[in-house]
Amino acid sequence: MERLVAEYAGKAKRSMVHRPVRIRIVNELGNAQTLPDGPDQFEVLPGGQDAVFLGLGPDPAATAVLFARFPSAAFIECPALAEQIEGWADAVPAGFVPLAPEAFTPERAAAATIIRYRPVLKAFPSFFAPLAARAALAKARVAPHRAHGGRRTVWLPTAESDLMTREVALAFESRGFRVVMVEREGLERSPGTELPRLLAQGTPDLFLSVNFRGLEPFGLGFSLLREAGVRVAVWLVDNPCNLLTGVKSGYWRQARLFVTDHSFIGPLVGAGARWVTHLPLATSPELFAEPGPVPDCAHGLADRLVFVGRSAFPHKERFFAGLTPDPALLAEAEAMLDHGQRPDHHWWRERVPAPLWPGNEVRRAGAGAEAAGYFWRTRCLAEAGPQAVIFGDEGWRDAPSVTAELRPPLDYYAALPAVYRAAGASLNVTGMQLPAGLTQRHFDVWCAGGLLLTDANPGLSIFPAELTGPITFAGPKDIEPLFASLRADPATPALRRAWRDLILREHTYAHRVDTMVTTLGL
Repeated sequence: MERLVAEYAGKAKRSMVHRPVRIRIVNELGNAQTLPDGPDQFEVLPGGQDAVFLGLGPDPAATAVLFARFPSAAFIECPALAEQIEGWADAVPAGFVPLAPEAFTPERAAAATIIRYRPVLKAFPSFFAPLAARAALAKARVAPHRAHGGRRTVWLPTAESDLMTREVALAFESRGFRVVMVEREGLERSPGTELPRLLAQGTPDLFLSVNFRGLEPFGLGFSLLREAGVRVAVWLVDNPCNLLTGVKSGYWRQARLFVTDHSFIGPLVGAGARWVTHLPLATSPELFAEPGPVPDCAHGLADRLVFVGRSAFPHKERFFAGLTPDPALLAEAEAMLDHGQRPDHHWWRERVPAPLWPGNEVRRAGAGAEAAGYFWRTRCLAEAGPQAVIFGDEGWRDAPSVTAELRPPLDYYAALPAVYRAAGASLNVTGMQLPAGLTQRHFDVWCAGGLLLTDANPGLSIFPAELTGPITFAGPKDIEPLFASLRADPATPALRRAWRDLILREHTYAHRVDTMVTTLGL
């Protein structure tokens, strides 16, 4: 028995000796990351006898053996990687010479054989993504975009279920742009393959991403577009803190950012963003100004208060997995709601400190804001009473004290405009994720010819006070009296018309496109 044990131990020891040792480094985001080696970790872009390595890997000597046909070569390495691996510089072969990133010109990239060590793109994307982008576009023969006198073009990355795509596309077309819908899944999955192919067919004047759609987390897609001379803008429609948890490279700091909530401009600039502009939501008259017939599930609304919305955003449980807000802070937030105060995302970030980026810690503040927002919505809907109608999901049946009639969800484009116009009034309850943000209801209801009741929100400051005052409630108990008052007031039809005129005059998506075109210099 002892002999068998000793024999097994010897085999295990020999196995451990031959098992490859993986080098671990700390990556750009401060996380530990393993650097694998071997021929399958390298991508070769064919060219001439001049060889350029974009990253030599954890063992430069072993890399040189893999590519022995290049006894001499240039290489570009991220200093933050080389400094972490003991003996790395000594392992660089004598025939290999360092190349400054700025010397890796498009002309040299097009002519040389390029060997790219793949893992470093995720380890140090801010350093390597621009280099990988230059290499890919040079091999694809993509010429940098140059302004010309023809029709301007915008690319909109999208998927079938994405909202806002139709509205934004119609708005750009109304301003004379040619709009190209680009399937975003491929761009997010394999930008190094998809974008060079698309850009070789022609470069747009603008690539507009909503909430980082069409841009993969490590910034290669962004770098490819910038290398091709394309302006890249990102419209952060939702909470920027939550959105940035999915971004794994600092490329976002170089992007042109638009935010629907102006209160995030300061935090984003403080985290390194170089360019941030306020751009609120809006409406699309092409889709909402001429409502169609009322759907069968929406009859009998003329004297009723209507709320259209989900009980929670899609995949909420997965996004906030494992995050439970502090019960003491939740109790404090509930008490604030009782006194007409808003425990919004900024309030939660002050009490649950976390860097805006990088990492996921900021989601703790988001989880608290989401819980507070749910409390606020359910309180308002409970006070709306049993005569109110909710068009939404089954989750509303479990909402505490809500007695409103629940009807099925509505098709956003086909049915919603008609319901807004037919309802006695539509109720808006603003969540806590966007402290000074507005919702689509603030624009679409009026465009459709409806009447809106809304909670007090700093974002309302973009509208005249004489229009917001009559439709705003301070607390849940004010909802039913305000609704009754507006129904009985003979001035309400004129108020409704004044709101609609204002929205169509200043707050359509075409107006937002005008702002983009001006601020982006298009």
